[in-house]
Amino acid sequence: MRDIRVAKPYARALYEAATEQRVLPSIAADIVTLKALSEQSEEFGEFINTPLLSPQLKSNLFQQLFTGGLHPLTINFLKLLAQKQRERYIGAIMDVFSAIVDEAAGRIVAKVTTAVPISQDQAQRLVQQLSTYSGKQVRLEAETDEQIQGGFIVKLGDTVFDASVATQLQRLKRQLAKG
Repeated sequence: MRDIRVAKPYARALYEAATEQRVLPSIAADIVTLKALSEQSEEFGEFINTPLLSPQLKSNLFQQLFTGGLHPLTINFLKLLAQKQRERYIGAIMDVFSAIVDEAAGRIVAKVTTAVPISQDQAQRLVQQLSTYSGKQVRLEAETDEQIQGGFIVKLGDTVFDASVATQLQRLKRQLAKG
């Protein structure tokens, strides 16, 4: 919960700066790049979360690592986070920033969880149905979790559609226990 409280003002400030400078598409692309980096690189996560490095050193490393690869505004933002010792919240900040961008564009994120990866055709049909339901353009984020055993779980904003086999089995178990 604290992560979100810290992340919101930073994400909003980055969004407003990117909009004001008319570089929002570049910054949004940088955020996608940083998300992928943080998900794929343990070293990056350790670098961000280590308290042993000084804010100045982290700031300098952000400058060296990302110059030429990320927009200067993104680099300055990362340096600011390092100087304020808020870099450990970068994951939450990126999530909030993406949500702000989606909201401003009239998009909503649907997170679908399935036991096995869904096909491209299934994803397209799901996006169409959810777009019709929500009245907004849907951006689908898919993940797999074998523990749901089958079916799917979709989180669309505050709404959850749980058609997983695991949940259906739990409901059946409760009904049988009641008698």
